[in-house]
Amino acid sequence: MIFNIRSQKSQWSSLDGSKRSGCAKRHHRRTWYTRTSTMFVVALLVFLLMSATQFILPTNPPYPDLPQHAPCSDDPQGYVLEDMGICTNTCGKICFPRVHGLCFHHTKVVLCDGQPPLPEHIIQASSGLPSIMRFYMEKPRMKVPVVHKACPGWNSSTLRPTGMNSARWIKGLQMVADLTLMPTGKVGPNPHHEAEKVVPAILFSQLSEFRNSSLYWFANPNDPLMISKWSLGLLDVFSKDLKVEYMPPVGKEEPPVCFEDAILFAGLTNSGYMPNVETHDWFRNRILEHCNVPITKANMPVRDVVIVHRPNSSRNIRNYEAVKNRLEAELQVPVKMAVPGPWSFCNQVKLVAEADIVLTPHGSQNANLLVVRPGSSIFEVFPLLYYIDWYKHYLHAGAVNFYELFGTWPLENGSMPLLMRLQALLYGWKNCFSELASLLRLIDFEGNRCMSLDKKSWTNLHYVNYILTAW
Repeated sequence: MIFNIRSQKSQWSSLDGSKRSGCAKRHHRRTWYTRTSTMFVVALLVFLLMSATQFILPTNPPYPDLPQHAPCSDDPQGYVLEDMGICTNTCGKICFPRVHGLCFHHTKVVLCDGQPPLPEHIIQASSGLPSIMRFYMEKPRMKVPVVHKACPGWNSSTLRPTGMNSARWIKGLQMVADLTLMPTGKVGPNPHHEAEKVVPAILFSQLSEFRNSSLYWFANPNDPLMISKWSLGLLDVFSKDLKVEYMPPVGKEEPPVCFEDAILFAGLTNSGYMPNVETHDWFRNRILEHCNVPITKANMPVRDVVIVHRPNSSRNIRNYEAVKNRLEAELQVPVKMAVPGPWSFCNQVKLVAEADIVLTPHGSQNANLLVVRPGSSIFEVFPLLYYIDWYKHYLHAGAVNFYELFGTWPLENGSMPLLMRLQALLYGWKNCFSELASLLRLIDFEGNRCMSLDKKSWTNLHYVNYILTAW
C-alpha cells in the first residue's frame, strides 16, 4: 500500500514536472516572440524615422546670426612689451606669453622654478602657457609635456642663469616656436598655422626691444611637408629684419637647450596681428616690392576678378563654373581662375595681389591675402556648418572690403549625411561654434565641434547677386 501511494505520487510528480516543463517552453516562446517583435518594431521605427529625416531635417539650415565679438580697430600704439607678455589692443586684445626661464629636453619642456604667474589679461588674450608642445622626433608632431621644475643653472630668485652648468643657455630676449598646430607628417605644410608664428615674429622684429632677438624655430626648413614655400619666402623678404635659427629637437643623450627670456608662439590667438593700417601697409608694400608687383589701389570700375580654385581639395566651390560665367556676364570682365599650390613665394603672391575682387573658399591658401590691394573686395566662402573668423581678424587693417559667404550642400552629391543633418537641426551654423557645442565634442572625431564632416565638404555658392550688390 505504501508502495502504491509512493508510485502514485511519483506519477503525479512526473505529470507536474512535464506540465512545468511545457509551461516553461511556452513562456520561453512568448518571451522570444515578444523580444523579436519589439526589436522588429524598434527597427521599423528607426527606419521610418531615418526616412522622415530626409524631409524633416534641413538640407540647408538657416544662415547664422553669429555672435559679435569685440570689433577690430587700429591701435596707434602698436605692440607693448610687458614683463609677462607682449600685447596690442586690436580685435579685443591679442597677446603672446613671455617666459623667464625655459628649457627644452628630449622628453619634456620645463618652465623654470620661480616663474611668475601670467596676468589674467594675458591669459584671456592668448592661449596662456601650453600644457604640451610638439616636435618632430620619434614620430611627427610628437607631444612633449610642459612641466614646472628646476632648471640646470637657473637662479629662481634672480630669474637668471648662473655660471657653468650642463645646459646650453641662450641669453637675452628671444622668440621661440614649435610645431603646434602645424600638420607635419599628415597633410602639411599649412601656411595658416605657420603665419601664427611667422607674422607676429616679423612685426616684433621692428621693435627696439627685439633688436638683438632671433626666432628660434624647432622645425626643419628643408622638409617640404613641414614648412611651406610661402612661409620660407615671407621670411626671406624680411631676412634683414628677422634672423631665424632653425633648431633640431633635443636628442635623448643631449643636454637641454634653455632660454633666459622668451616670447612663446605655441597657441591659438584671434589672429589680429596687424595693430593698425600703417603697419599692414608697410608689411604689404615690402612684399610687393620684393616680388616686383606694382603698389596700387583697387581699380574702379573693377578690372581684375579672381576665383581661387582648389581642384584637388574637398574644400572648394563646387559650382565654380556657373559662378564664373555669371560674374563675367554681369561685370563684363574676364574672371581668372587661380589655383594655389606649392609654387614659389612670388608666384603665390601674384595670384591675388593684382585682383580687385577675390572669391575664395576657406583654407590655408588665404594666408596670402595680406597682399591684396587696398580697396579690393574679398569674399571668403565657408563649407556648410563651418565658420571661423580667423581671416576677418587677420585682414582687419588691410583697408579691404571683407565679406563672409556661407555655402550650401551640393544636391548632386546626393543626400546630406545624417550626422550633418542632425547637427544642422540641433546646432545650426551658430551653435556649431558656440560654447555649448564645445562641450559636446564627443560627436566629433577631430575634437573640433562640428568640424569633422563640415569643413571637409564641398559647397555650392548661390550668392552671386549678393557679390554684385556688395561690390
